[in-house]
Amino acid sequence: MRNILSVDGGGSKLRMLLFDENFNILGRGLAGGVNTNSTTAENSLSNIKDCLDQVFGGKPPPPSIDKLYVVFVGPVTVFLDILKKRTGVKELAVVPESEAGLMAGALWEDGFLAVSGTGSDIFLVDKANRLKALDRSSRRTTIGGWGPIIGDQGSGVWIGQTAIRAVVSGIEGWTEKTLIHDLIRRDWKLNKDWDMVPMVYQEPAPFRKVASLTRQVEEAAAMGDAAALRIVKEAGELMALQSLALFARFEIPPDMRRLVCCGGAWKTHPLMFETFKERILVKYPDFDIRKPLFEHLLAGPAFEMSLRGLAKPQALRILREKFPDFIITW
Repeated sequence: MRNILSVDGGGSKLRMLLFDENFNILGRGLAGGVNTNSTTAENSLSNIKDCLDQVFGGKPPPPSIDKLYVVFVGPVTVFLDILKKRTGVKELAVVPESEAGLMAGALWEDGFLAVSGTGSDIFLVDKANRLKALDRSSRRTTIGGWGPIIGDQGSGVWIGQTAIRAVVSGIEGWTEKTLIHDLIRRDWKLNKDWDMVPMVYQEPAPFRKVASLTRQVEEAAAMGDAAALRIVKEAGELMALQSLALFARFEIPPDMRRLVCCGGAWKTHPLMFETFKERILVKYPDFDIRKPLFEHLLAGPAFEMSLRGLAKPQALRILREKFPDFIITW
């Protein structure tokens, strides 16, 4: 029986799923991030090895992987080298993050994708090259991806940075205090506020550490904290502005006016998605804007079903039955 390995690696985490041709799970793994914009090369390498160890359960791996689907925002060649030292790979499909997000998010093969995870991007997937660029000098189908220092507005890192800066300005007295301050003190077990400095700057993956503060922003926003609500609303605005800028590059026919949001930062608070959707619908009232169905990792099983010609309702049923742990709930 064939075995298929689906891999999804990014800034915050690396996930792997080994399954057979009947979509039964044979192994799974979850480790830290692999994107070297957010962590060190050493951490990335360690996380790859750890995740593979989990997938194979400490047992000898199969003689070969029949098909490998890999979505990897990081050193994919390093991952492939490590895997091939353990087992063979008969067929390799390196899947762009954009295509994986659309397929796992809505079982679409084309459309727009708004990613807000550790980083942020807006993608257009137009495999048939149907969309006409309104300006020949601006045909790029992606906005974002500049990394946490010079870009990634509206991402988990941006939310975390904005939150911790709001905490610091409240401590210093030039803005109002926020509940996020109390939550960071509690969860980071701070003896004094200045302890935040070494905890961030001496962290091997400082951007991932800051991005983890989406959890504190989520909790504070749920309690009605003004600063937290302002942050998630602005994150939605920033993601909408970037999406609108990408839309403006193309003449978009009605059947391509569809977008899926994906990435963990969207889960911070409903206000982020609501603000994003409202802002876009003002200019494009017929746009179909959706929350995702499944985690990126299920792009592998979804592509397998598409290759076999399974109808979308049947594919959805199988994905929900076989992989319930990867259904996204907001």
